Amino acid sequence: MLVDLHNHTELCCHASGAMEDYVRQAIAKGISIFGFADHSPWMKQEGIKMALSYDEVPIYIERVQELQRRFSSAPDAPIKILMGMEMDFLPEDNSEALRFLKEYDFDYAIGSVHYIGTWGFDQEEQISQFETKPVRQIYEHYFGLVKELVKSGIFDIMGHLDLIKKFGYFPESGWDDIQEDVARLIGESGMVVELNTSGMDKPAQDFYPNTQFLKRLHKHGVPITLGSDSHHPEDVGRYFDRAISLLKEVGYKEIAYFEKRKRILTKI
Repeated sequence: MLVDLHNHTELCCHASGAMEDYVRQAIAKGISIFGFADHSPWMKQEGIKMALSYDEVPIYIERVQELQRRFSSAPDAPIKILMGMEMDFLPEDNSEALRFLKEYDFDYAIGSVHYIGTWGFDQEEQISQFETKPVRQIYEHYFGLVKELVKSGIFDIMGHLDLIKKFGYFPESGWDDIQEDVARLIGESGMVVELNTSGMDKPAQDFYPNTQFLKRLHKHGVPITLGSDSHHPEDVGRYFDRAISLLKEVGYKEIAYFEKRKRILTKI
């Protein structure tokens, strides 16, 4: 069964296309479980709208629910539409994320790290900061935040686990020890990790996480899900044939999704 839980909407202003077109593309790709997960309101980039505003959250919910009624309500419906949220981890204060998840009835929450302090490291206009300090130090800082996110217990899914590699910067001395440490911690937490296929279209040209990292996650018993991180309808399900082959090669037999924050496993 194909699952795609990471899809954005035009409400975040850096995605485009009607939400219905994302759903229709998912159906065309044979995706049975499809989830929208737009950016939570506290993802901010100075001068750029990167996320839903608080006022737009009810609009987002209403639009997803309308698509659920239209495409998922019949017993023989070709697709199940889920409603999630991608939420930036705020290490200094988790209270907003907790309040938000208590107020709204999402199926799942993807936790992501897009910032090291005020540095939006995955933004192309800020790439020069990779040259200001050793890459190993940057990786240690990033994965320190990932570990805090995992330990918080707030989120269901870890989003694009090794996003820090997006622009192709890697520690000269390697980072196997970081991968092992993070994989072990996630395994102990019970959290799900997404195999995010969007990295194939970035300078790193690799899935998030990479194959070696994925093998470590499997070794530590970490459940996996799939996300295309689509920002345009044509992105839905991108590289999924390759992703499914990789998951099977690594040893995964099941893929996870969530309904009302409850994890469900289905055969790949």
